[in-house]
Formats: sequence, structure tokens, C-alpha cells
Amino acid sequence: MDQPETQGKPLSVLVADDQPLVRELILGLLGREPDMEVHAAEDLPDALEQMAAHGPFDVLLLDFFMPGMEGLEGIARTLAANGGRPVLLMSGNLPEETVTAARAMGVAGFVQKTQYATLAAAVRKAAAGDVEPAPPVTPGDLSAAEVHLLRELADGRSGELLADRMGAAALQTLFSKLGVSSRAQAVLAAKRKGLV
Repeated sequence: MDQPETQGKPLSVLVADDQPLVRELILGLLGREPDMEVHAAEDLPDALEQMAAHGPFDVLLLDFFMPGMEGLEGIARTLAANGGRPVLLMSGNLPEETVTAARAMGVAGFVQKTQYATLAAAVRKAAAGDVEPAPPVTPGDLSAAEVHLLRELADGRSGELLADRMGAAALQTLFSKLGVSSRAQAVLAAKRKGLV
């Protein structure tokens, strides 16, 4: 992997996230750092266009669940388009098999979107070649309502029915925390981690 030559110039950082508020917050935080030049993309096609137009970025913050990613395929496309430079995946907690596969592909690390205070340090560490560990999902990461929702999913209740009853946002938040995008993936991840 090529290491960026950053002496005397700011780190170029691309923040790729489909949630406008999250993206703008991260851009604002990293944009205040004197050693960083920050760019934004709203989905994978936009990120790929940014990489083609502006050359490889020193570090890429990539939302694993944004449109166009298609799981590990999106990671492979991103790593290739960015010349092997460091990619940090942003998400809730990802299933262990996704973390293992992403590491094997060359992902430099994993950051929680909501841990804003540590993002600048994570970017600097990635640019320096340090690897960020993936935080594990623990039962304490889920609220009692989310554990109840998981149990209902594991019991075979329809995700659509539960979304109607509890709100689609509750289901999406649960999926994000588990690092999954479907009911079946949520149940498998929860069983592997002993959450249900």
C-alpha cells in the first residue's frame, strides 16, 4: 500500500456518507483541523467520481451502508479506485465475518460515526499506517427495546410488521448497530454474539 507523502501539505480526506447531517458534521469537524483538506461524497458513485477527478485521497472515510456499496464489492472498488491508500469504514458495529473480510481486503480500520471526538486522530493514524480495531457489539450496546425487537425478529416476526408497529427508524437503528441490512442478517449476527 502506498503511504501518502504528507510532509508540508495537508492530508486529503474524502468523507463518503449518504446521511447529510452526519456528513456535514464530520466535514465541519475535520475541516477545522489545520493538517486536513476535506472533501465529501454522498454515495459510492459520487465517491468513485471524486477519486477519479482528484486523484487518490490520503484517507477515505467510507460509510459501509450507503447507496451503491453492495457490501464487500463496494469496498473492493473503493480500495482499487483510491490506489490502495487507507480506507476507514464508518458504521455501527459490523458482523465479525464482514470485519474479517474487510481487513483481508486491506481496510485500514473501523470508526463509529458517533465518536466524533476520535475521528481526526483515527484519520491521522490511518495515514501513518496504524490499524484501528473494530469495536465489538456487546449486549450493553443495545437498549432493552432493541433486544426485545431482536427477539421478535428471531421468533419470525416480519420486519415490515415490526417497522409499522415500532417505527422504521427503530429497526434501521438496530440494523446499524449490528452492522447488517436485513432481518435475516440481524438474527444471525445476534445469535453469533449471544444477544438472543
